[in-house]
Amino acid sequence: MEQLKVIQVRKRKPKEVARSHEPDTYDKIVERAFWFVIGFSVALMVCCVAFGQI
Repeated sequence: MEQLKVIQVRKRKPKEVARSHEPDTYDKIVERAFWFVIGFSVALMVCCVAFGQI
């Protein structure tokens, strides 16, 4: 039987990834879009609960 070689890939920690490159405009746009979607979803949920109680 052939022995399989296992190659271990070391996962980079988030801090190391953040230090490795500066956030470019694409990252900023994605982050803003993400928080916009989160905020919009929360606001929509609050409105549905508030107006649903009437």
